[in-house]
Amino acid sequence: MLAVTSNAFLGDSNKDFLANWQETFVLFALPGSGLGLKGLLERNRSAILIEHLRPPSGPFALLADLPKWLGHHLLDPTRPLLFLDRAFETGELTEEERAGRASPRGLRAELDEAGRLRLLRLGGMIATSPVLPPFLRILARQEVAVATALDLLRTAFPDSGT
Repeated sequence: MLAVTSNAFLGDSNKDFLANWQETFVLFALPGSGLGLKGLLERNRSAILIEHLRPPSGPFALLADLPKWLGHHLLDPTRPLLFLDRAFETGELTEEERAGRASPRGLRAELDEAGRLRLLRLGGMIATSPVLPPFLRILARQEVAVATALDLLRTAFPDSGT
């Protein structure tokens, strides 16, 4: 499961790769991205496009929307959930997916120098947990700081190494 924001498409980067992405793909169209609806749909015609007319309160507000839109796509514990809010390389995305499949209870996050979440990988056991949707809604509603939210996620979903 892949979820990317329109921030991942600076210039023409990633256009060809995502057009061939085989897994379920969600594109969050954020205001001010400079990409019109046509440009976003060119990335992948079968993408699920979620357009935000106002800036979301943070990455967890975006992630909290996923269960509403994806339903059955989030039921396979062998599939990780990948969230990207920055440009990426094809090989990087493939490696993140592979690592997520190998570690179903794993969690990896990347913050930029300003503390914004740019990458989040949740193993399939976390992504399919019935606890995750309400947990994400609480993080979004309370506008918990990203670093604190990640600590809470790691506490709620410890990686047992299996």
